[in-house]
Amino acid sequence: MTVPAVGGAATSPYTTATTAATNKAASSNMASQLGTPNMFLKLLMVELEHQNPTSPMTPASMLQQTAMLSQVEAINSMTKAVDQQKQASATTEATGLIGKQVTAVVGGSAVTGAVTDVSLTSTGTPTLDVGGTRVPLSAVTQVRAASSPATTSTGTTTA
Repeated sequence: MTVPAVGGAATSPYTTATTAATNKAASSNMASQLGTPNMFLKLLMVELEHQNPTSPMTPASMLQQTAMLSQVEAINSMTKAVDQQKQASATTEATGLIGKQVTAVVGGSAVTGAVTDVSLTSTGTPTLDVGGTRVPLSAVTQVRAASSPATTSTGTTTA
C-alpha cells in the first residue's frame, strides 16, 4: 500500500516508519551530545524556526526531546556525584595509610617507606609522602603494617 505524499510522491508505511525511527535516533544522539540545557534550548528554537510548515513538530516530539534533556541532566548530575564519591573514597583510603609501610613505583623506581603525610593535588587526587618522596596513591603496589618492635618468646620486647 502506498500513500501519496505532499508534492505527489508516493511513500510506503515502511518508509514512514523508517523515517520516524531515524528522526528519533537523531534526536536521541543530539540529546546525548548536549552539555548544557541552554544548548538544548537553542537547538530546539532553531529547529522550531526552521521546521517545515506542512509538517510541523508534534507536541509529542517536543515533549520527547524535553524528556531527553531531563535524562541528560540527571545523568550529568549522577556522574558528578559518583566522581565526588570516588575522590572522597580515595582521600579516605590515603589517610588510612598514614603510618603504614608502602611500596610504590614512581618514575620507574621502587620507593618503600612509611607514609608520613597525605596531601591533595589541585585536582583533588591524594598523594602520599613516603620518605620525602611524593607518591600518587595509584602508584602504591604493596601495603604492610607499620614495623613494630620484635617480641621474644618470653614476651619481652626488644628494640
